Amino acid sequence: MMERSIAAITSLRPIRDIVYENIRKAILQGVMKPGERIVEKECAERYRISRTPVREALRKLEIEGLVQYIPRKGVVVKAINLEEIEEIYAIRIALESIAIEAAIERISEADIERLQDITMKMEKYEDAGKMEELLATCNEFNDVLLRAAAMPRLLAIINSQKDSLQRFRGITLSRDIRRSKAISEHKEILKTVMDKDKEKAVKYVRIHLEGARQTLTKNMEKRK
Repeated sequence: MMERSIAAITSLRPIRDIVYENIRKAILQGVMKPGERIVEKECAERYRISRTPVREALRKLEIEGLVQYIPRKGVVVKAINLEEIEEIYAIRIALESIAIEAAIERISEADIERLQDITMKMEKYEDAGKMEELLATCNEFNDVLLRAAAMPRLLAIINSQKDSLQRFRGITLSRDIRRSKAISEHKEILKTVMDKDKEKAVKYVRIHLEGARQTLTKNMEKRK
């Protein structure tokens, strides 16, 4: 389920934080699957610690919506349903629309140059069929743009919603046509930022997120 890191365990950081981050990473990367049990005793034995920091880490993950407690079964990795996906994307569309308008007012030339470089990398990775690199550059594009808004509290809320869907990130770019559209949408968003056109920027942010939502929900419906 998780690998124990001796270096991490002996660091000065609280053990509960290390356990929390390791479990969280395993969930978001899809190593731990929805419905998989997380047993306090096993985690404690793996890390050679008491069960208290494990329990604290699981409580934090439960607040984030990544795990849930089921009577007579214990703590499991929480599955995500279509209604939750719809809600998360509705939140993201609303908040990222605010963020893009703020970013247009505050973005630096250095950030614009970086975004231009990132979009070129997207096309290169898409042509080469390098999915992991493409996903990484898409995330980098979003991070640069959102940070340019200089609204840390808003960014924290947006990132919490994005994290809930991180384990499904590959699905939203799983089809060739969606990958091409996503790259085109990123380029259009960048153009509107450079033109300082807030109305069009919000429009393309909505188009981009709606496209990702549709791809993900259709894929999940097929898996039912």
